[in-house]
Amino acid sequence: MKITTVLIPLFILFLCFNAHAHTLYFTLSDDGDNMVELEGMFSNGVMGAGIAVNLYSKEDNALIWKGRTDEFGLCTFERPDKPYEVELDAGPGHQSREDGI
Repeated sequence: MKITTVLIPLFILFLCFNAHAHTLYFTLSDDGDNMVELEGMFSNGVMGAGIAVNLYSKEDNALIWKGRTDEFGLCTFERPDKPYEVELDAGPGHQSREDGI
């Protein structure tokens, strides 16, 4: 009985760490030149190389641009002139979508 009271919480803790092992994140930056630089990475520190980058209009959710990150997880695109969202898509369970800057 005592061993199960120790093992069950450890098992639950392990599941929590495992669920976030490959969360996809990205940052956006603009140096004032109307170009936006995206840096994609996973929560374990691996850079997001070759990941699909999609820009969607916030008005009607239409796809307005698509590209891919380079081997360093970077992608540069011209800032759209209307409100937009950025989506990184590394496959099932590995997507991240946020408002553009």
